[in-house]
Amino acid sequence: MFKSIAITFAICAALCSVGAAAQPIPDLSVAELEQVIDDGHLGEIRAVAVEQHGDTVYRKRFGEGELGDRVDIKSAGKSITALAVGAAIADGDLPGIDVQVWPYLGVSRGAPFSSITVRDLLTMSSALDCNDWERRSPGQEERMYSRRNWRDFALALPARAYERDERGNGPFSYCTAGVFLLGQVVETATGERFDRYLQRRLFDPLGIEGADWRTSRRGEIQSGGQLTISDEALLRIGRMIINKGVWNGEQLLPEQWLRDMLTPTHTLSEHVHYGYLWWARPLRSSRGFEGAFMMKGNGGNIVALVPNLDAVLVVQAENYNRDYAERNAFLILTTMLRSLPVPRDQ
Repeated sequence: MFKSIAITFAICAALCSVGAAAQPIPDLSVAELEQVIDDGHLGEIRAVAVEQHGDTVYRKRFGEGELGDRVDIKSAGKSITALAVGAAIADGDLPGIDVQVWPYLGVSRGAPFSSITVRDLLTMSSALDCNDWERRSPGQEERMYSRRNWRDFALALPARAYERDERGNGPFSYCTAGVFLLGQVVETATGERFDRYLQRRLFDPLGIEGADWRTSRRGEIQSGGQLTISDEALLRIGRMIINKGVWNGEQLLPEQWLRDMLTPTHTLSEHVHYGYLWWARPLRSSRGFEGAFMMKGNGGNIVALVPNLDAVLVVQAENYNRDYAERNAFLILTTMLRSLPVPRDQ
């Protein structure tokens, strides 16, 4: 009992400090982590799931509901849009990522809009004046949600000061409206509604049912995120990617696409990078830091792929718009990763 009390005080000191540097977070066992979650110190955690080598080694539901209940993973759904783009290219519906998007959107605008490509939208580096991290940005996502027609909103966004670097990339600007437009491009290219295309092309082969995308009042699919889905489905998606696009012996996506998708195009800080709607940053295991690729969304929703340990980790949470959400999710990921065995041949 005294150990449990000490852990609680340590967690509170690390996670609840205000106006001062956070204290180091203690290493926890899985059992201790479960107690911390049950006691409410990490907010509204809904599910934690881990698989390694294709076998589920941990799955637990916290709070109300049952194991397998779906959770809105918010912007973590953006990473699945990158899979849809890869599928459309593999099927020959899209010529590639350097194709200009405006012809697929049914409107004509001059420079710099005419030069926006699929790659620009995948890497959050288009000329659209759109930054979800800045409330005053013309393209900030909450402005879009207040409209009945999201497509018209996104297509009418102004341009920002823009210049490509020596690799052809523009400056990074986190833009949900741009990823929504990417879904519209996939719809035009494939001739199917975005959610139906994904269901047929990826979710059905993976045995995923009940995935539900948010829609506008006009019925447009929010391919920029806000996907309600189960933890088990996310484990399957992660395993398919780690297995180089193969699921049950079927090549669902090209290995090269997945490799390109996870290759960083932007460095956002010393250890945080961004690829095609996927994040890259290290996670601490029992032997040190491991490279990891992540789907990340508001509320502390994270799917982490750790190739060196052949593992997929899922945290689903409803700590929406809380500044501690991601930090708490990373405590869970680190604890779970440290509990996994390290391959002997590494």
